[in-house]
Amino acid sequence: MKTLSKPSDQVLDFLLNIAVVGHTNTGKTSLIRTMLRSTDFGRIEDAAGTTRHVERATIYAGSEAILNLHDTPGIEDAHGLSKRLKNYDTQNKSRTSPVETLESFVNSVSVSDALEQEAKVVRQVLHSDVLLYIIDVREPILEKYFIELEILSKAMKPIIPVFNFIAGHKDELAAWRKKLATINIHASLEFDTVAFSFEAEKRLYQKIQTLVEAHYDRLQKLIDYRSKVWDQLCLSAAKRIVELIVSVSCYRLSKTESAEDNY
Repeated sequence: MKTLSKPSDQVLDFLLNIAVVGHTNTGKTSLIRTMLRSTDFGRIEDAAGTTRHVERATIYAGSEAILNLHDTPGIEDAHGLSKRLKNYDTQNKSRTSPVETLESFVNSVSVSDALEQEAKVVRQVLHSDVLLYIIDVREPILEKYFIELEILSKAMKPIIPVFNFIAGHKDELAAWRKKLATINIHASLEFDTVAFSFEAEKRLYQKIQTLVEAHYDRLQKLIDYRSKVWDQLCLSAAKRIVELIVSVSCYRLSKTESAEDNY
């Protein structure tokens, strides 16, 4: 939601920064469009790798900027990235932290590197406060997704798995939840970008509140603002439905009998 008075980049940098990450074609850009209430952000296609660069969008509560969403390219080669990171650990004789390993990887990747796209994701992850890991529950549960989660966990940032495209896929959703539980990930949530639910979006912000206490009040301001807007939309829709019902029930068609009707 944009305003005429756009905050400077310096102001936006101090906001809560959320990286939307995951495998290719899981609905990352669609989720951001839903959260922005705008179809103008990004580009959506069926082909893999539509998003090639990190793009930032800001969410407002009225005229006040609340948080930044960062749309990242899809992770395409989780196995290759994992192998590269392990090589860094092997080559470095001194003890390094997982974060330092990720930083070394990002600083060493060139434009022509086969893992350049993955480096863009990792770079944004390191500069974000919270990670939303988007999962398309329609996809088979493969090892690559858990390798991605293992790599992302090295950044030491809160990760919230978000289940997308859940409508009509109850069994698949249950299977994903069960599998994530095996690696001690229980704090996930459902957010279907096609079958939108405002309550699901509210729960997303509430879950983020519990992870980043410093931004609790600002997130609450966004929740309250969005709740008010949603109530107004529901009231407006109800009024339109009532007007339609009244118009239909009051409709009368008058027909004058002509001489030809007697034959």
